[in-house]
Amino acid sequence: MTMGISLLAKILLGLVVLNLLVWPLVSKWVENHLEVFLLLIGVAAVTISGGWSKEFVYQALNAPVNVAFIVLVVSIIFNYYSRYIFRVLFILFRYLAPQYSFAVLVLLLGLTSSIFSVTVAALVLAEVLQVVNLERDQTVKVTVYACYAIGMGAVLLPLAEPLGLVIYNELAAGVHQADFFFMLRHFFWWIFPGLVLMALATGYTVRNATARVQLHIREDKESTRSMLRRTWHIYLFVAALHLISTGLRPFAASTIAYLNGKILFWANAVSVIIDNATLAAIEVTPDVSLPNLMYMVIGLAAFGSMLIQGNLPNIVAAEKLGIKSREWARVAVPAGLTLMCGYFIALWIVM
Repeated sequence: MTMGISLLAKILLGLVVLNLLVWPLVSKWVENHLEVFLLLIGVAAVTISGGWSKEFVYQALNAPVNVAFIVLVVSIIFNYYSRYIFRVLFILFRYLAPQYSFAVLVLLLGLTSSIFSVTVAALVLAEVLQVVNLERDQTVKVTVYACYAIGMGAVLLPLAEPLGLVIYNELAAGVHQADFFFMLRHFFWWIFPGLVLMALATGYTVRNATARVQLHIREDKESTRSMLRRTWHIYLFVAALHLISTGLRPFAASTIAYLNGKILFWANAVSVIIDNATLAAIEVTPDVSLPNLMYMVIGLAAFGSMLIQGNLPNIVAAEKLGIKSREWARVAVPAGLTLMCGYFIALWIVM
């Protein structure tokens, strides 16, 4: 797909972006059928960009397969073996007050998401929240804060999600001669405070929960139909995000690709609607300076959780827990803006 697009195409893609941001927050139908809406938006974006081809259709159909497969397999494992899996969690929740046990859980999910899969981390989070007796508002807040942590932590190694892999591939052949642990060495002490902040926010959220939150083992098993339906919904979500990212890639390349690091930091707010790996492929070059890389990567890693469609763990956890777009945004937007302002000030002082 060519990166050069006409002025009319830019205007139309700008309208696509506007619709993508507004309708999930104002329309009940879109909120209840978000994956269908995102698919329609994705089709429109690819059509405007002129990106349709047999090869692209094959990629779009194939791209969600791995994620959907992981969702199905992990769902089956939890469905039939949750009694054994949650024995470890019983220890955590039995001996620690809720604010400490949930804070530790969120911190661990953030730290390990770069080793395992963000999909697995989000499913573990959702499974835990299904077997604890938190209020709805607390469940939504814990989910949002944990997904911020998962999304930020995943960038530290090129294993868990495409963002880390794209950055690693770009830097390995450039002036940085990046090795497998390059991101971990340079970004851990930037990412870790964000993980701690999300853990503290989680602990504060559940501070008024019962003296000892009780976990219960679900005796009833989820139906195969229910697991397959969730897997199908995740498949549609990921396929839609692939369409949207590909369709909007020329728009992003022609509007934000040549900005400096400080401006890119805020411009990367579009990662709430465009896959952050796509933006990384546009922005990160082999000879990028380390300060600019810091602004780019931290912006990409932390902005995505402001809307459900902005990051894969958001989609997985929200689908599992039935969290709607407005519920999510009500918590995630203020949290994201606070996080980003703090990061920008710290980067501006240090860099």
